[in-house]
Amino acid sequence: MSDSKTTGIPEQEPGMGEWRILAYSSVYMPLSMVLLPVGLYVLPFYAELGISLYVMSLIILGARLSDAFTDPLIGVLSDKTRTRWGRRKPWLVLGAPVVMLSMYMLFTPPDNPSVWYFGGWIILLYFGFTLVDLPYFAWGAELSTDYKERTYITVRREQFHFAGNVAFNLLPIVAALFIFISTVESLNFAALSDDFTYQFHEIMKSRAGHIDVILEWIATLVLAAIPLTICIALYFVPEIDQKVIVRPKVSFLASLRVVRRNGPYVRLIVSYAVSTMATALTASMSYFFCKHVIQTAELYPIFLFAYYMSTIMGLPLWMKLANRFGKHRSFIFAIFWYSFWASWIPFLPAGNFSFFLIIMCLKGSATGAFYALPAAMAADAVDIDSARTGEQRAGLYFAVWSMLKKGSYAAGGAIGLAAVAFFGFDPAADPSLGSTPAGNSQSSLLWLALLYSVIPALLKMCALPFIWNYPLTEERQTRIRARIERRGKAVSFKNKAGDAASEGI
Repeated sequence: MSDSKTTGIPEQEPGMGEWRILAYSSVYMPLSMVLLPVGLYVLPFYAELGISLYVMSLIILGARLSDAFTDPLIGVLSDKTRTRWGRRKPWLVLGAPVVMLSMYMLFTPPDNPSVWYFGGWIILLYFGFTLVDLPYFAWGAELSTDYKERTYITVRREQFHFAGNVAFNLLPIVAALFIFISTVESLNFAALSDDFTYQFHEIMKSRAGHIDVILEWIATLVLAAIPLTICIALYFVPEIDQKVIVRPKVSFLASLRVVRRNGPYVRLIVSYAVSTMATALTASMSYFFCKHVIQTAELYPIFLFAYYMSTIMGLPLWMKLANRFGKHRSFIFAIFWYSFWASWIPFLPAGNFSFFLIIMCLKGSATGAFYALPAAMAADAVDIDSARTGEQRAGLYFAVWSMLKKGSYAAGGAIGLAAVAFFGFDPAADPSLGSTPAGNSQSSLLWLALLYSVIPALLKMCALPFIWNYPLTEERQTRIRARIERRGKAVSFKNKAGDAASEGI
């Protein structure tokens, strides 16, 4: 009898290798270009097309509430999937076409889309994303059992995540550069330099800065990148063989009770959910703040490009801090760093794009930590369940993770949209008429600024009590892994002895 049938322990090879980690992580680059533009571009675009902020907030919240049923279902099903290709890979193949179709339809709507059009395609997009994202994260959690290598895998994955964010914001900038170069009649570089700032600004305002054009470019890029990166990952990255102990089947609710008894995991997901809600609140206000407070909507892609570049550059530092001081301590420091710089934002003067960019890049350097560190900590927390039960249920744990992540993100976005509407903000108003009777009032713009900066920072601070004395340190995780390995060897020896007895040896 093969050992792969006898225990709940993954057969871990000594180190994944850089190429496999990169192949796995690359999938997250196009996936990040699917949902993040929904908050940054799609919602403002549909608002300008006439769909009410209140209605959009209700649709998004309702769609995300449905994840309370679909996420655990997909997580458990992916745990139970048994194919010659593995447990997680078939789900990526199944979900990718759903994501691609729904994303294209949502990003390239007709001239006058109905509420039903918006609602139907965004709900299907969220469902398709669940089919891919949840098994993908569970797969990543099972690639390594090492405390530090797990951090490395999640950091690499998040680097591709934010590289995707950079890529879709780089599209309009590159387009504007090509448009500028095509209009140049002279190669006098001194003259070009003098004229560049004004001309580039005008090109962004008139052509490359249009949301509908940006969304069409993003859709085209993602439709090409998703199948390419998934094929690379499926071919080059193995699924570590998951050994299974035959046990009496338990109900789905009983499985959830097992998750609830995992104390470190519960503390982690509460802090992560609060942090995610704050991030979503900021994202839902981002375009409106840039357009109506800073009054440089045409430079919004440049801001996002610089912001996410600062995030990518900050990730290696957070990985080093996590390896030196522990993941949870680095997560705590990231919250303080983020909140400090966010507190400056309401005092930014209108039109001062450079100062705004500097502050946001300093704040954005911590953003990657809010994604990479908790995901690595969640993989460690799954080991507690494996040590207790002998089973490998990363799919279930990341189903709960995904459900709370998406629910928190939806709640943050919905609260933000509803709140600015409540305070009288009109997304279709002329930004140049702000603080006048013909435009948005001064109080509505103040609330927009607070919902973009200070209130999300305060929300993130609310996560601190849950993570402050987080008990699952590197030392404890090492002891847990040793316990799992001892159990695996004992079960393997027992089954081999049973096989020998049955064969009369």
